[in-house]
Amino acid sequence: MTRLYTGGGDGGTTSLLDGTRVQKDDPRIDLNGTLDEAQAAIGMARSMAPGRFLSDMEELEHTLFLLMAYVARGDRDISSPPADLFEKKIDGLESLCPHDRSFVRPGKSPSGAALHLARTIARRAEREALPLLRRHLIDEDSYRLINRLSDYIFALAVACDEESVVEEITRKVIKELIKMPCKDGEDRLSLKTALDLVSAAEDRASQISVPMAITVSDEKGPLVFHRMDGVLPVSIGLSGKKAKTSLELRKTTSEVYDLVQPGAPLYGLQSDPDLCCFGGGIPLTDKEGRVVGAVGVSGGSVEEDVEVAEAVVSLWKEKEVR
Repeated sequence: MTRLYTGGGDGGTTSLLDGTRVQKDDPRIDLNGTLDEAQAAIGMARSMAPGRFLSDMEELEHTLFLLMAYVARGDRDISSPPADLFEKKIDGLESLCPHDRSFVRPGKSPSGAALHLARTIARRAEREALPLLRRHLIDEDSYRLINRLSDYIFALAVACDEESVVEEITRKVIKELIKMPCKDGEDRLSLKTALDLVSAAEDRASQISVPMAITVSDEKGPLVFHRMDGVLPVSIGLSGKKAKTSLELRKTTSEVYDLVQPGAPLYGLQSDPDLCCFGGGIPLTDKEGRVVGAVGVSGGSVEEDVEVAEAVVSLWKEKEVR
């Protein structure tokens, strides 16, 4: 196994990419250390960022890797990323989120705050790069790229702040909407019918030899809960959450899963502890398409949960036809 430490730098030197040993306070090493700090702050921002900007930050981190390789190239033939790369990105972000150039106080969103930290580190990199330009250790194009770095990070921070506000408003609106009762479907799902639906679910679960937890809800909430012998403890709570999610969002939890992925309209809703955003929950609708309840099933794989839930829906549709 390769050790994390080698001892090669214990004398205060390190290597450039061509193998040349230089002092650790060499200006090229100083600059790369600062760029590395900026990259770490960008990574922190990416871990909290709105989905639509994740690819931009990943690309930015990759660009910084290439830039650091150029700075530490020594005599190796390594080129800097194109100087106009960040300018195109800045123009695109400014058209998306115009900024009036007024002072910005960091902290509007977690990702934006981390990017503002990265921006201040990038400004330090500009200052440290200038002596290297004078000594011809970097060229004018690479200095121009470094000089645009803080501007690009600033534009990203503003965009992340704005997108975070939009996402928060969206989450609040959805939270209010899903609290609304299904008035059109009141009292359409009786206790007797719910018990029949649970029996259908248990029959199907027994056929595939998977113990399940099953919840059938009407528009007011859980109507019947049933757990089979041997069901996993975690499934007991999940079945109710799946029924709740399908009832309140008027969608199957499989559909909700797609809507909460990074960049999708409901991204962030998956963090709601009362909801469950993977397959096994299906709304129950009457002949007019109105939601009158939901079923939630948990205990097997997602595919098995969906299969058992669909057995419930099939029986429900038969009862609705009669």
